[in-house]
Amino acid sequence: MTDHSPSDAPADSNAAADRSESPADREPITVLHVEPNARSTELLEAFARRLTDRVRIRSVDSAADALDAVEAGVRVDGERVAVDCVVTEQRLTDGSGVELAERLREADPGLPVVFYTTCPSEEEEAAAFGAGADAYFEKGSDRGRYDAILDRIRALVEDRRDREGEQGGDARPREGRAEVASTPQTDGSPEATLRSEE
Repeated sequence: MTDHSPSDAPADSNAAADRSESPADREPITVLHVEPNARSTELLEAFARRLTDRVRIRSVDSAADALDAVEAGVRVDGERVAVDCVVTEQRLTDGSGVELAERLREADPGLPVVFYTTCPSEEEEAAAFGAGADAYFEKGSDRGRYDAILDRIRALVEDRRDREGEQGGDARPREGRAEVASTPQTDGSPEATLRSEE
């Protein structure tokens, strides 16, 4: 597995800490999973449910649906909430994950974007980071991989929330139409990435 992540936003390496907190202790994290393969969608949702109470996965199978969901929010327990992070495959039915990441960066520069993909080439990784990706994982079904993805998602979202708090407010609406939040983007240059093999 390859995980390239900006070094100035370290991943939370203690997944057990999240599992021991009650949902009331920490605000939930809503993840939009953009994945045309139903089995991959089921696996991420199942591992997220098993490993943490905080991360809620909602899935769509196309870039167009993802852009709509980020703009309007997604339904969770009967209410519409903002998307906190997007996890995308590179190969989508109506384009590529890179194209989606570019569009997401235009709409909301601070929204974390994580690639979880069957495209392991260095060229694809470089293109993803060039489009503004925050992390890049190769697909696999082992638990350690899902631990790493969920830890990275939590770290990215918590970093964004901390930065928004420092700027004097929460730009992420929890109900109604999801508005665009303008926050600084983490440096995704190749020099600022980590590589870990599992």
